Amino acid sequence: MQSLFLKSYGKLEFFAVTVDVCKQDSFSGFFCGSGCALEGLLQGLASVAKEASDDLGPGAAQEKLVSHAVKVNVFNSMNFLLQFSEPIRDLVSKGDLDIQGGIYHLETGRVEFLGRSPRQSELLSSKLSLPPSMAVGTVRTSQDGTLEAKVALKNLKEGNARFVKGAPIAKVDNSMREALALKGQAPHTALVGCADSRVPLETVFDALPGDLFVLRNAGNTCTHAEGSILGSLEFCTGA
Repeated sequence: MQSLFLKSYGKLEFFAVTVDVCKQDSFSGFFCGSGCALEGLLQGLASVAKEASDDLGPGAAQEKLVSHAVKVNVFNSMNFLLQFSEPIRDLVSKGDLDIQGGIYHLETGRVEFLGRSPRQSELLSSKLSLPPSMAVGTVRTSQDGTLEAKVALKNLKEGNARFVKGAPIAKVDNSMREALALKGQAPHTALVGCADSRVPLETVFDALPGDLFVLRNAGNTCTHAEGSILGSLEFCTGA
Protein backbone atom coordinates (compact mmCIF):
# COMPACT_ATOMS: atom_id res chain seq x y z
CA MET A 1 0.00 0.00 0.00
CA GLN A 2 1.15 3.52 -0.81
CA SER A 3 0.73 6.39 1.62
CA LEU A 4 -0.08 9.96 0.74
CA PHE A 5 0.70 12.27 3.65
CA LEU A 6 -0.57 15.84 3.51
CA LYS A 7 1.22 18.11 5.93
CA SER A 8 0.66 21.70 7.00
CA TYR A 9 2.73 23.89 9.28
CA GLY A 10 1.30 24.97 12.61
CA LYS A 11 0.73 28.57 13.69
CA LEU A 12 1.39 30.14 10.33
CA GLU A 13 1.40 33.93 10.22
CA PHE A 14 -0.05 33.46 6.72
CA PHE A 15 -3.21 32.04 8.24
CA ALA A 16 -3.29 34.67 10.93
CA VAL A 17 -3.25 37.40 8.30
CA THR A 18 -5.90 35.59 6.26
CA VAL A 19 -8.20 35.31 9.26
CA ASP A 20 -7.81 39.00 10.09
CA VAL A 21 -8.42 40.14 6.53
CA CYS A 22 -11.41 37.85 6.24
CA LYS A 23 -12.90 39.35 9.39
CA GLN A 24 -12.34 42.88 8.10
CA ASP A 25 -14.24 42.11 4.90
CA SER A 26 -11.50 43.72 2.81
CA PHE A 27 -9.81 40.64 1.47
CA SER A 28 -9.88 41.30 -2.26
CA GLY A 29 -6.80 43.11 -3.52
CA PHE A 30 -5.09 43.17 -0.10
CA PHE A 31 -2.00 41.28 -1.22
CA CYS A 32 -1.92 41.86 -4.98
CA GLY A 33 -3.69 43.33 -7.93
CA SER A 34 -7.02 41.95 -9.05
CA GLY A 35 -6.80 38.70 -10.98
CA CYS A 36 -3.36 37.49 -9.91
CA ALA A 37 -2.76 33.86 -8.98
CA LEU A 38 -1.97 34.68 -5.36
CA GLU A 39 -5.34 36.38 -5.01
CA GLY A 40 -7.05 33.14 -6.03
CA LEU A 41 -4.99 31.19 -3.51
CA LEU A 42 -5.81 33.61 -0.72
CA GLN A 43 -9.51 33.48 -1.56
CA GLY A 44 -9.33 29.73 -1.04
CA LEU A 45 -7.65 30.22 2.31
CA ALA A 46 -10.24 32.83 3.27
CA SER A 47 -12.98 30.22 2.88
CA VAL A 48 -10.96 27.92 5.16
CA ALA A 49 -10.69 30.69 7.74
CA LYS A 50 -14.43 31.32 7.55
CA GLU A 51 -15.17 27.61 8.00
CA ALA A 52 -12.92 27.51 11.05
CA SER A 53 -14.58 30.62 12.45
CA ASP A 54 -18.03 29.11 11.92
CA ASP A 55 -16.94 25.92 13.67
CA LEU A 56 -15.69 27.70 16.77
CA GLY A 57 -18.31 30.42 16.91
CA PRO A 58 -17.98 34.12 17.81
CA GLY A 59 -15.51 35.15 20.43
CA ALA A 60 -12.93 32.43 19.75
CA ALA A 61 -9.36 33.43 20.56
CA GLN A 62 -7.26 34.13 17.48
CA GLU A 63 -4.58 31.55 18.41
CA LYS A 64 -7.23 28.86 18.74
CA LEU A 65 -8.90 30.00 15.51
CA VAL A 66 -5.64 29.91 13.55
CA SER A 67 -4.78 26.46 14.93
CA HIS A 68 -8.17 25.12 13.91
CA ALA A 69 -7.94 26.78 10.47
CA VAL A 70 -4.68 24.92 9.79
CA LYS A 71 -6.40 21.63 10.60
CA VAL A 72 -9.41 22.53 8.45
CA ASN A 73 -7.08 23.30 5.55
CA VAL A 74 -5.39 19.89 5.77
CA PHE A 75 -8.73 18.08 5.72
CA ASN A 76 -10.01 20.30 2.89
CA SER A 77 -6.96 19.37 0.80
CA MET A 78 -7.57 15.67 1.45
CA ASN A 79 -11.25 16.06 0.63
CA PHE A 80 -10.42 17.87 -2.61
CA LEU A 81 -8.27 15.00 -3.81
CA LEU A 82 -10.94 12.44 -2.99
CA GLN A 83 -13.78 14.46 -4.48
CA PHE A 84 -12.20 15.36 -7.81
CA SER A 85 -9.69 12.61 -8.67
CA GLU A 86 -11.14 9.36 -9.95
CA PRO A 87 -7.73 7.55 -10.06
CA ILE A 88 -7.03 8.48 -6.43
CA ARG A 89 -10.51 7.33 -5.34
CA ASP A 90 -9.97 4.01 -7.11
CA LEU A 91 -6.64 3.43 -5.37
CA VAL A 92 -8.08 4.28 -1.95
CA SER A 93 -11.12 2.05 -2.53
CA LYS A 94 -8.87 -0.88 -3.46
CA GLY A 95 -6.69 -0.37 -0.38
CA ASP A 96 -3.66 0.51 -2.52
CA LEU A 97 -3.43 4.08 -1.23
CA ASP A 98 -3.99 5.58 2.21
CA ILE A 99 -4.40 9.35 2.59
CA GLN A 100 -3.38 10.68 5.99
CA GLY A 101 -3.14 14.24 7.28
CA GLY A 102 -0.72 15.86 9.67
CA ILE A 103 0.45 19.17 11.10
CA TYR A 104 4.10 19.98 11.71
CA HIS A 105 4.64 22.23 14.74
CA LEU A 106 7.59 24.49 14.02
CA GLU A 107 8.33 25.34 17.66
CA THR A 108 8.70 21.71 18.81
CA GLY A 109 9.41 19.69 15.67
CA ARG A 110 6.47 17.41 16.51
CA VAL A 111 4.16 16.11 13.80
CA GLU A 112 0.52 15.92 14.87
CA PHE A 113 -1.03 13.02 12.99
CA LEU A 114 -4.66 13.71 12.03
CA GLY A 115 -5.51 10.42 10.37
CA ARG A 116 -7.91 10.04 7.49
CA SER A 117 -10.50 12.58 6.46
CA PRO A 118 -13.76 12.19 8.41
CA ARG A 119 -15.50 12.48 5.02
CA GLN A 120 -13.47 9.81 3.23
CA SER A 121 -16.24 7.19 3.05
CA GLU A 122 -18.70 9.77 1.75
CA LEU A 123 -16.31 11.20 -0.86
CA LEU A 124 -15.32 7.80 -2.24
CA SER A 125 -18.77 7.72 -3.85
CA SER A 126 -18.09 10.96 -5.76
CA LYS A 127 -18.50 10.76 -9.54
CA LEU A 128 -16.52 13.91 -10.29
CA SER A 129 -13.30 13.68 -12.26
CA LEU A 130 -12.31 17.35 -12.53
CA PRO A 131 -12.27 20.24 -10.07
CA PRO A 132 -14.86 22.95 -10.84
CA SER A 133 -12.21 25.38 -12.12
CA MET A 134 -11.24 22.85 -14.85
CA ALA A 135 -14.69 21.61 -15.75
CA VAL A 136 -16.02 22.59 -19.16
CA GLY A 137 -19.65 23.61 -18.92
CA THR A 138 -22.21 22.35 -21.40
CA VAL A 139 -25.77 23.51 -21.87
CA ARG A 140 -28.81 21.27 -21.74
CA THR A 141 -30.83 21.09 -24.96
CA SER A 142 -33.85 19.13 -26.15
CA GLN A 143 -31.46 16.34 -27.13
CA ASP A 144 -30.67 15.68 -23.47
CA GLY A 145 -32.78 13.22 -21.52
CA THR A 146 -34.73 13.94 -18.35
CA LEU A 147 -32.56 14.47 -15.30
CA GLU A 148 -33.47 12.54 -12.15
CA ALA A 149 -34.96 14.78 -9.47
CA LYS A 150 -32.26 13.87 -6.95
CA VAL A 151 -29.53 14.79 -9.46
CA ALA A 152 -31.23 18.10 -10.29
CA LEU A 153 -31.49 18.92 -6.58
CA LYS A 154 -27.82 18.03 -6.11
CA ASN A 155 -26.92 20.41 -8.96
CA LEU A 156 -28.88 23.21 -7.30
CA LYS A 157 -27.21 22.65 -3.94
CA GLU A 158 -23.71 22.51 -5.43
CA GLY A 159 -24.37 25.60 -7.56
CA ASN A 160 -25.60 27.57 -4.57
CA ALA A 161 -22.56 26.47 -2.56
CA ARG A 162 -20.31 27.86 -5.30
CA PHE A 163 -22.30 31.13 -5.29
CA VAL A 164 -21.98 31.44 -1.52
CA LYS A 165 -18.22 30.89 -1.70
CA GLY A 166 -17.86 33.40 -4.53
CA ALA A 167 -16.51 30.74 -6.89
CA PRO A 168 -19.02 30.43 -9.76
CA ILE A 169 -18.12 28.38 -12.83
CA ALA A 170 -21.06 29.12 -15.15
CA LYS A 171 -19.64 30.75 -18.28
CA VAL A 172 -21.42 31.14 -21.62
CA ASP A 173 -19.74 30.98 -25.02
CA ASN A 174 -20.97 31.18 -28.61
CA SER A 175 -21.25 27.40 -29.03
CA MET A 176 -23.64 27.23 -26.07
CA ARG A 177 -25.85 29.99 -27.47
CA GLU A 178 -25.87 28.28 -30.87
CA ALA A 179 -26.83 24.92 -29.33
CA LEU A 180 -29.74 26.47 -27.44
CA ALA A 181 -30.95 28.32 -30.53
CA LEU A 182 -30.79 25.29 -32.83
CA LYS A 183 -31.65 22.40 -30.50
CA GLY A 184 -34.14 23.91 -28.08
CA GLN A 185 -34.24 23.70 -24.31
CA ALA A 186 -34.49 20.97 -21.68
CA PRO A 187 -34.30 22.63 -18.25
CA HIS A 188 -33.76 20.20 -15.39
CA THR A 189 -35.62 22.32 -12.81
CA ALA A 190 -38.55 24.73 -12.71
CA LEU A 191 -38.39 27.46 -10.07
CA VAL A 192 -41.16 29.72 -8.82
CA GLY A 193 -39.62 32.76 -7.19
CA CYS A 194 -40.15 36.37 -6.20
CA ALA A 195 -39.44 39.14 -8.71
CA ASP A 196 -37.14 40.79 -6.14
CA SER A 197 -34.14 42.14 -8.05
CA ARG A 198 -31.78 41.02 -5.28
CA VAL A 199 -32.44 37.33 -5.96
CA PRO A 200 -31.36 36.45 -9.53
CA LEU A 201 -32.12 32.75 -9.41
CA GLU A 202 -29.85 31.62 -12.25
CA THR A 203 -26.96 33.40 -10.51
CA VAL A 204 -27.87 32.12 -7.04
CA PHE A 205 -27.65 28.54 -8.35
CA ASP A 206 -24.65 29.20 -10.65
CA ALA A 207 -26.66 27.79 -13.56
CA LEU A 208 -26.12 27.94 -17.31
CA PRO A 209 -28.75 29.11 -19.79
CA GLY A 210 -31.05 26.17 -20.41
CA ASP A 211 -30.68 24.71 -16.90
CA LEU A 212 -33.57 26.45 -15.13
CA PHE A 213 -37.14 27.35 -16.12
CA VAL A 214 -37.71 30.41 -13.93
CA LEU A 215 -41.12 31.93 -13.15
CA ARG A 216 -41.12 35.12 -11.08
CA ASN A 217 -43.65 37.62 -9.83
CA ALA A 218 -44.03 39.88 -6.83
CA GLY A 219 -44.54 37.63 -3.83
CA ASN A 220 -43.92 34.41 -5.83
CA THR A 221 -47.65 33.65 -5.84
CA CYS A 222 -49.71 31.26 -7.93
CA THR A 223 -53.11 32.85 -7.27
CA HIS A 224 -53.80 34.78 -10.49
CA ALA A 225 -57.10 33.84 -12.11
CA GLU A 226 -55.56 33.65 -15.56
CA GLY A 227 -53.24 30.93 -14.34
CA SER A 228 -50.08 32.21 -16.04
CA ILE A 229 -47.77 30.59 -13.47
CA LEU A 230 -49.71 27.35 -13.46
CA GLY A 231 -49.93 27.22 -17.24
CA SER A 232 -46.22 27.93 -17.58
CA LEU A 233 -45.37 25.14 -15.14
CA GLU A 234 -47.58 22.72 -17.04
CA PHE A 235 -45.80 23.73 -20.26
CA CYS A 236 -42.39 23.23 -18.64
CA THR A 237 -43.19 19.83 -17.14
CA GLY A 238 -45.19 18.53 -20.09
CA ALA A 239 -48.25 18.03 -17.91
